Amino acid sequence: MPERTDTRPPLFFWLVSLALLLWGLGGASIYVAYFVETPQQFAQTAEASEHRQAYAAYVASIPAWAIAVGIIAAVTRLLGAIALLLRRRWALPLYVGSLAFFLVALYRAFVLAGAGRIMGGTHIAIELVFVTLGAFGVWFAHANRSKGILK
Repeated sequence: MPERTDTRPPLFFWLVSLALLLWGLGGASIYVAYFVETPQQFAQTAEASEHRQAYAAYVASIPAWAIAVGIIAAVTRLLGAIALLLRRRWALPLYVGSLAFFLVALYRAFVLAGAGRIMGGTHIAIELVFVTLGAFGVWFAHANRSKGILK
């Protein structure tokens, strides 16, 4: 008798995929703010009061290519979550690409532009959470692709 392989996703898969979708939507909304808010308004919501002026000046000086890299990271992250919900294999390369673009954006921000000097500890911690969630997205997509859940 041939062994039956059940590739129906468990409830945990759907809950995590939905959470990753919500995270992707939240991340994409950050980049919408670049186009609808002034640097001062953006700094008001993103940074503690003692760092707001310096952070607003930093946001105003971000080059277009760096914003584009962040947008690509956010869009591929969102598409990766959608691919998970559709159970598509291409969720994995989307999450890998998203993490790679996000790391480029962080390198530019922290190494090339020195943003860590003007960000509060909470803001830096949030960036680390984003890296961790990005790595988790890669792992989750890989694990479910290996299990045959993603087709």
